Formats: sequence, structure tokens, C-alpha cells
Amino acid sequence: PLLHLMSCKPRICRAGVDFYKSNKIFPYNGNFKRIFQVTDASFPPDCVYIYRKQLFNHIITRQKMKKGFVFLCGIAAMFSLLSCDNEDVGSGEYVEDDVYAFSMTFGTMPSLYAGLYAVDREIPTYFFFERVQTFDQEGFPEHVMLCPYLGADQEEQMRDWMKNTIRDINEKNPDAQFELYVDDLRAGPISHDFFAAQGIDMSRVKVIMLSDGTGTYNEFFNNFGASGTGETYWKKMVDEINSMSWSGDGAYVETKALPEFETHWHWSYPLATRENYTYIMHDSGLLETSDPYVKERIKEMHCEDRNVVDMLNGLSPDKQKTFLSMIPYEKDVYVELMDESPKPNLIINGTSNDPENQRKYVGEVYEKYKDDYDVFFEPHPADESYLEYETAFPGLKNIPKMSFEFVMMFIGDKIDAIGGYPSTIYLTVPVEKVK
Repeated sequence: PLLHLMSCKPRICRAGVDFYKSNKIFPYNGNFKRIFQVTDASFPPDCVYIYRKQLFNHIITRQKMKKGFVFLCGIAAMFSLLSCDNEDVGSGEYVEDDVYAFSMTFGTMPSLYAGLYAVDREIPTYFFFERVQTFDQEGFPEHVMLCPYLGADQEEQMRDWMKNTIRDINEKNPDAQFELYVDDLRAGPISHDFFAAQGIDMSRVKVIMLSDGTGTYNEFFNNFGASGTGETYWKKMVDEINSMSWSGDGAYVETKALPEFETHWHWSYPLATRENYTYIMHDSGLLETSDPYVKERIKEMHCEDRNVVDMLNGLSPDKQKTFLSMIPYEKDVYVELMDESPKPNLIINGTSNDPENQRKYVGEVYEKYKDDYDVFFEPHPADESYLEYETAFPGLKNIPKMSFEFVMMFIGDKIDAIGGYPSTIYLTVPVEKVK
């Protein structure tokens, strides 16, 4: 335990329980903030809480422990307090400017939105994307600084790196303006914890909430769609939001086990009525409710209907080239596949959890359309059952795996018909092409 604690890593583990060290020690209600926190409520009975109060460390145990172990833990915690300040993860390089962008995305669609904004905006941008297969890290333009901690297994380090960077910019440039590009359902807590809770008034932060597809509309309808309960739940979300301080008054939120990534998903809708929040989605007309109160609130939301294909086409040729260089796929491979035959192209999009019925469905579509179309199968990224389709259905071709948003970017104009399993792709595909 002594060696673990003295190592000053962002995550310190014992008996399967994670400890996180806070970024800094700040006075709070007359005492000092907690410097370590057990983040698993089901921690074993012999795990240790270590606090910094006044000038001493208090070690609290759920059951009696050997005095030697307690003593070592106390010394280690004091040593780590003196020698470390959670700078292990570092921070992004400071570049003097007036506006800074931070992108934190966890789904493919929000990452594509964020990437397009990053290319177009040409301001210092600090960029994280959880799905590492989405982009080629070597393809980003120079003004984009990638977080060194990418992927789902490094979210804790990313969080600390981003917060360190934000505080560093704010300290060196107190008048700086910020832009936050983030998944819509995570936007509320992240915007609060990463900016307001770091002493930054939200009037200096423009938050762009990026839709993750069908979840945007399903979550809205399931929680705000019914008459009566929709109004009640909306007001509940507003009360939760208003209970937080958004003025950057110096209140410091201690490091914790990423609740900002996984809680309060429904704040995004009421927050969209605030002046500094903008909600980007395919079609805001799909926000459906039978509640009269919520219908009025929808009118107050700052929504912009945009899709990634139109955004890409709206970029200058040079910026389009830059963005396409960020995508780890060769466009020509897909174009050549579509152009091998003069027949129109039909695509069947797949799923990942129904291999037996999927094969049957593909066979039926193949038999119905094979004479009039070149039939292609677009596999779900997690599916492996499709590999024998080209043998089972002569003439059918499998499209090399990649997110369908990329397929639309590359060959959307070459798709004559499409159908298949429910997917966010149908928010992008022209309705006249859907079979």
C-alpha cells in the first residue's frame, strides 16, 4: 500500500477498489478537501478513506486493521500530498488566443460532428474521442491537440487532463472564451463540472450539444412525451439544474468516479433553452410530446438541424480534404465497389444481435432484388456472422466494415436503395431511397 500511494498515479487500487486523487487541495467549509475518495460504494470492509483535514490525515476504517498498515498508509498519504498534485496526467499545450475549443465525444456520430467543427473553426482545440477507430490520429490539422488519453479505458485520465488544461488557460487568460463540443446526453454535467465548477462563469462558455442519433429522440419521448408527466419531469430537471452554481463562483467539485459522464442525461433538453447552449441534431421536428407545457418549451430550445454529410459538403474543398484525411478508410475502395456494374446499387444494413434472422432476411431481400440491383450488405461493426454471405448469395458483396456515417460521406450519392434493421442511418438517408 505504501508503494502504491507514494507512486502518485491518478488511480490507486487496493482489493479491487479505486482511489482517485483530487486535482488540488482547496479550503472548503473550514477544512481541506478530501484528497482520496473511494469511488465504489460496495467497497470491502478493510478499505481505507484518507482525508486531509487541517494539517493532518485521518484514516477511517470499516473494521480494525493492523496498526502497521494504518501507519504506512498515513505516511504515504502525507508524502503524496507534499510531492504530488495530480499533475501526473499533465495538460494540453497553452496557445495564446481569444477562443478555445474542447471536444469530448463518446459516440461515433458526436465525434463526426465534433471533427467537422474542429476542422472548420480553426481555433486551438483540445480533442478527445472515446471510439478510437473513428479517426486517424495522424490526420488532424495542426490547431487540434489530441488528448493523450483516448479510449474508454482512459476516461479518468482524460477528465483530469482536460480540467488541468481548462484551468491553465483560465489562469493565463482570464478573459478567454470557450466552446465545448460534447455528446448531447452528457453535456449538462460535463459543462458544469469542467467549467462552472472550475471557477469559469458560463457566460464565457458556448456549449454545442451533439446528438447521438435516435437516442436523442427516444430519451425525450420516453421522459417528456406524456401529457402531465412530461411537464412534471421537465420541471424536475430544471430544479436540478438550478440547484447547481453556474456562475463560476469558485466552488470546487472534487474528482469523482465520472458521474459527469453517465448521469443527468436529460438536462440537455432544458439546458437548450439557455442562451449559451445549442442543440445540434438531424431533425428537431422528431422531438415529440403530447404535453402542452413541454411543447412550449421545445419552441424555446436553441436547436439546429444539421447532419454530418451536409456539413462535410458545406466545407471548402481544402477543409473537406483535411477532414477526409482524418478518416482511417480509403474512399476510393468504396467508390470503385459501387461502380463495378452499371446496375443501380441496393444496400442492406445489418445488426449485431440476431444472426439467424438476419441471414434469413438478407436471403429474402437478395432473391427479391438481385435481378434489378447490385446487392450489397453493410455489416454492423460488432457482427461476424455475415462473412459467408458472398458465398451463400452469389453476386452479393459485403461492404468493408466501417461506420455507416462514413459510407454516406463516401458513397451516399451512389446509393439507389437501402433498407434493413432500425438504425440512425435513416436520419441521414433521403427518404425516397428507403425500401
